[in-house]
Amino acid sequence: MNTKKSCLIAGLFSGAILAFAAKLLYEQRSRARIPSAEALDDAQVMQAFSRISSLPQMALMRKMVLKRALNLCSLGHALDLGCGPGYLVAELARSSADLFVTGIDLSEQALIEARQRTVLASINDRVDLRYGDAVEVPLPDNTIDLVVSTLSLHHWNSPVDVFNEIRRVLRPGGSFVIFDLRRDMSMPFWLLIWFVSNVVVPEALKRINEPMASRDAAYTPAEAQQLVSASKLTGWQVDAGPMWLFIEGRLDS
Repeated sequence: MNTKKSCLIAGLFSGAILAFAAKLLYEQRSRARIPSAEALDDAQVMQAFSRISSLPQMALMRKMVLKRALNLCSLGHALDLGCGPGYLVAELARSSADLFVTGIDLSEQALIEARQRTVLASINDRVDLRYGDAVEVPLPDNTIDLVVSTLSLHHWNSPVDVFNEIRRVLRPGGSFVIFDLRRDMSMPFWLLIWFVSNVVVPEALKRINEPMASRDAAYTPAEAQQLVSASKLTGWQVDAGPMWLFIEGRLDS
């Protein structure tokens, strides 16, 4: 048997073993939802989250959310629930001079970074960053034109209550875009999350099994529909992608 043919057979054999091992690994995934905490009081975890947020793939995710949000509403008062270090807040304010953006988060460290980001971008006069919980938004009724949230839904202890808060703060006809992972993502995407969690991310995130912990805590599209159906939010639809989902729409006038 010549060398070229031997290498081809060895490659095919190795590929088959890897495919079999990947399939076995995938079969061990959690089917049931496993709630996850963000470890907001861990400075190293928050620093690692901030570094991950600056990566190109995260920027691409925000671009996708931003496009959907601005297609629904590009002026008035926007609210980012769980704004973290303020990347999306800054991009919303930069993308539309007619938007005033409020961001709320439970991490003081993240808010400090978000404030620095808006000052450097010279948009701090159109941004308000506050400590607050999505289940009790520190804003009056019927004052918001657009609500956005990215990768926070799976951390909400009471999603129905948060959806009710979104309904409370939105003006009639106000818009909302909620983006998150979907737990029932297909095998290639699950394996990608597994690889990132075990190989790519900083040690601080490996300690809390991120981003796999977020995948395990995420909802399926059907579960998301059940949650929002149980709330007072109206005018919504659930749109699912290969590894993510959107809950978006416009509140009935």
